[in-house]
Amino acid sequence: MNQTKNCNPDEEICISFSEVFKIIHDIDKKFENMQRREIKQEDLTTSQFFILRQLWEAKDDLKFKDLAEACNCSRSTITGVVDTMEKKGLVKRVQYPSDRRSMLVKLTKKGEALKKSTPSIDSLTDNCCQGINTEELGILISLLKKVSESLV
Repeated sequence: MNQTKNCNPDEEICISFSEVFKIIHDIDKKFENMQRREIKQEDLTTSQFFILRQLWEAKDDLKFKDLAEACNCSRSTITGVVDTMEKKGLVKRVQYPSDRRSMLVKLTKKGEALKKSTPSIDSLTDNCCQGINTEELGILISLLKKVSESLV
């Protein structure tokens, strides 16, 4: 069987993984738009919202390196977003106690307070995908994990 295409000769149907990735990309864009609509009132970008979520979940200061890994982006990208968030008074940089060369990102009171007024990821997704039952969701997650693990 060809790894990039799954063809059924009886039905003359051919599905490629590129189609799967296009659908995943479309879903990601729609989800990002959903997020953007929900956080617009707080004057946040999706990147800023994601960093706030990481800090809220960590319940502690985070290193730039850890934020970059969690956001799947470079440290320089995180630095730019954090710069803007600092100007808004949402976060501040603090010296890492045991390494003077490292900086931590810390929530300010204003950044912490936004947790109450912004939606959780679960609340954003609660009303979507109502045609998918628990068993189907489990299969979808399992298959997407397989695809993710197969990529280098």
